[in-house]
Amino acid sequence: MEEDVMSKIAMMFKIVALLQTYYMISAGRLGELLETSPRNIKAYIESLRMEGVPIEGMSGKNGGYYLSKDYEFRPPGLDEVEYSALLLAEEFLNKTNGFTYEHEIKTAFAKIKVAQGKVIDTSHPTDQSDFADSRGKADITKKTGDYLRTIQQAILHRNSIRIDYNNPIKKQSTVRKLDPYNLIFRDSSWYVIGYCHLRETIRMFKLMRIEGIEVLTDTYKIKDDYSPHTYLQDTFTLIKGKQRKVEIQFYHPASVWVSEKLWLPTQKIIARKDGSIIFRARVDGLEEIKKWVLGFGRLARVIKPQELADQIVQETCEVQKLYAKPEDSQKNSREKDGPQRIDPVKGQEDQEKI
Repeated sequence: MEEDVMSKIAMMFKIVALLQTYYMISAGRLGELLETSPRNIKAYIESLRMEGVPIEGMSGKNGGYYLSKDYEFRPPGLDEVEYSALLLAEEFLNKTNGFTYEHEIKTAFAKIKVAQGKVIDTSHPTDQSDFADSRGKADITKKTGDYLRTIQQAILHRNSIRIDYNNPIKKQSTVRKLDPYNLIFRDSSWYVIGYCHLRETIRMFKLMRIEGIEVLTDTYKIKDDYSPHTYLQDTFTLIKGKQRKVEIQFYHPASVWVSEKLWLPTQKIIARKDGSIIFRARVDGLEEIKKWVLGFGRLARVIKPQELADQIVQETCEVQKLYAKPEDSQKNSREKDGPQRIDPVKGQEDQEKI
């Protein structure tokens, strides 16, 4: 019961903080940001009104909630644990390849430190040399950084954008009108998720592949049934495709490594007496899970679906050809034609449409 009360209080604090950030914001948008229903948001707002918080409302298509201009809310200060967590977050972000707002985050944290005054010791919670990050090389460029800022502003003001998008797989560029919903950083690359007017569905685009961008005067509303968590929950990385159920057996020591991490929300792991495990999950498309399985070599065996098992066999056969001894006709054949290659997006119809 006490936990429920504290959760409610925390949620109401967040609502007031967001109302101070936005000139006006709808219950639906508040629900998206706080991952709850508009109905719950309205109930929290009524509770806040009863406590004297001057929250006003405006009905209509462009309506929403807002705070009276003369109201000022001061959130409670950070305790030592929270402040230490904040310093670690600052260190992490500044060490992360591809984080475009490095300068801005430094100034933002500096303001927070000033606001905290001398109540809390500002020494770093851990030796900075003990903090390491190995996220890999980012594909960030100045162009991508500029696009990132442009898209972020478009999302903030709900403006549609027009992009020139290059598909390196199909070797062609297309012009897309996009309603940007979210920016996401995954595997050292930035992506924008939004409603593509060309395909008339939600799509995901890699910022590195954008060759030009224009912010339009057209405005949009995020679809009521959209949630970034729901959209991405069955993607192994970021490639969307036909939903499939997979079953993979991992042998020791790969069984230990796989068991230590949550790869997908739908995953189930069954331990076996011989030290191996059975990994079951629901995924969108097979291309990324195929790459993942191949990375474990002989320590992983696909049980289901057969299509994925066949792709693994075909891929390993092609790799074997690359390392075959150059003898007689085999050598001449490889020199003439080169090794056959598998279509890297075979079976990824949805991704190909991008």
